[in-house]
Amino acid sequence: MSKYVTDFLSLVIVISTITCFHACSFRDPKTPKPAPKEKQIEKINFFMETSGSMTGYLHGATDFSKRIPNLLVSIEGRVDSGKLRLHNYYIADSIVPFNGSTQDFINALAVKPPPGNKSSEMHKIFEMIAQHTGTNDISLFVSDCILSYPDKVVKANPEINKYNAEGELKATLTSAFQELHRKKKMCATVYGFNSTFIGNYYTYQNKVIPLAGNVSRPYYLWVIGNRELLTRFNKQISTLESLQPYTLAMDFGVFGKAVTESDILFDYGKKGSWSVDSEMHGLKNVKPSAKEPVVFAVVTDLSSLPPYARDTSYLRSHLKTAPTDLKCHIDKILLAENVAGSKLKSGEIDKVKAGTHIFVLRMDDLHQSGQTGLILPLQYDTSYRALSIMDDRKVTDIPGKTFALEHLIDGVRLAYDNSSQHYIDISIPIKK
Repeated sequence: MSKYVTDFLSLVIVISTITCFHACSFRDPKTPKPAPKEKQIEKINFFMETSGSMTGYLHGATDFSKRIPNLLVSIEGRVDSGKLRLHNYYIADSIVPFNGSTQDFINALAVKPPPGNKSSEMHKIFEMIAQHTGTNDISLFVSDCILSYPDKVVKANPEINKYNAEGELKATLTSAFQELHRKKKMCATVYGFNSTFIGNYYTYQNKVIPLAGNVSRPYYLWVIGNRELLTRFNKQISTLESLQPYTLAMDFGVFGKAVTESDILFDYGKKGSWSVDSEMHGLKNVKPSAKEPVVFAVVTDLSSLPPYARDTSYLRSHLKTAPTDLKCHIDKILLAENVAGSKLKSGEIDKVKAGTHIFVLRMDDLHQSGQTGLILPLQYDTSYRALSIMDDRKVTDIPGKTFALEHLIDGVRLAYDNSSQHYIDISIPIKK
């Protein structure tokens, strides 16, 4: 090989190496990766429990007979813009598909309710529902949620439901939801309601108490699904009139980590001289004035929090500013949906639509740069315990109460461990 050819090849190698080095070294490290494709709900299942204790909800103009049909119609019409049809089932000791549309199902409940002569065991029902819930499904389940052994077991030992509710029955619920979470990453939400009841009520000893509509009985709607889809679904149904009012609303496994992200609204409610530090999600060039405080608003998405922790009244009592040297106060707590678009700049509208709450903060003075923030300590809602009863043999004791409900809820809660200390832990840098 001639010297000229050798020199030429060497030059090509050098140029190629430099070009590669330049391309690799100066590729923009901030180029965003494509956003992961948002999960979509593919199917919505509705399971109606048909054990003997459920028939009293279907006789006459009860809250149950009004609410559930309206809720099913609203879900089909509004969730994901009405693109999804409900798949309806009866469930007790087995699952029986209903052949027909949701309107056919509603008509059947009104004209010819299911016989209600089968027993049911809560942990087995949840296991069956889990098996019928795909990773992209949402499953709804309505029941009075009474923990009980099968009829034969109760006849042999009339006290077994009472004595074993906190032990074996509670443990079976924990195990069922642990499997639900471990194998399919499923979470749950439960809503509680009250209804008049015309029919036979069965005590923990399976003794019959006839009720003629003068006693209010609780029932519960469970929503089960993947965390992302469940959060999306709950956000859509939360404004449905047919869901209101409820006596109980609890999430299990939906809340995983503290909410740490927020966006500054550069115009809404603004007072004082400052600008947005978009990289740090805070304020910069803050110039305090003796005449006018610094007021700014942040928007955040609290949809992963339990319903009670999203309530503005609860937030006003429990949300605090982070303990720092900066003196910051919470002026207002608003639902994002209640903020009129006419009060927002075009660049703020999308941020507000993506959030659930707006917090308006005020600083009366600023001596140095630093950080402020928002803190909401994690506190579990235990109001369900007031709805529980362990001796339901007297008709005067059962209005609004469910046998062993606290052990059922405690059992489900145990399946979802959570090490977080806060629901909200938002830091907001402030630079002079």
